[in-house]
Amino acid sequence: MTEQGQPSPQRIGDAERDRAAELLREHMAQGRLTAEEFDERIEAALTARTASDLDPLFTDLPGPRPGQTVATTQPYPTPPWQRQAPASDPAPAPAVLPPRTGGAEALRGITGALWIIIPLTVSFVLPGGWQNFWWLIFIPIIISMVVGKSETERDRERKRIAHEQERLDKRRRALGD
Repeated sequence: MTEQGQPSPQRIGDAERDRAAELLREHMAQGRLTAEEFDERIEAALTARTASDLDPLFTDLPGPRPGQTVATTQPYPTPPWQRQAPASDPAPAPAVLPPRTGGAEALRGITGALWIIIPLTVSFVLPGGWQNFWWLIFIPIIISMVVGKSETERDRERKRIAHEQERLDKRRRALGD
């Protein structure tokens, strides 16, 4: 104790001086200190003997400061969707859409061509015109329905997956992760 009854200042070690120098480097990197200010403060930090010698170096800077510890909290629990399943219960494989094949694209191209070829053929090439061959128009209609149905199912599955992903994202945000 000193003569006035106040405790004597506590001496600091290399770890505290290094921590102060690290914090000053961070403040300079973020543009809070000029090169001259940094040089002055780093020299003072590296020659400091007590914690009170470091305090004036950080009075005009935001925290944390040497000697202060950043408050820590308990880590968040792992969200349910990131937890590993028990080894005895294998997780079901996620639904995977089959990749689009060249066949579907080719079928779409053929259907488009048929919508042009059949009416022209029936109108100008076949004898009797539409009276005898009107049923041919159902070929591109049926093909269009088949292609459209597969695309509709694929789109419906994509929407379902997107909706499920959105729901999981909302749940994750609600849990604070």
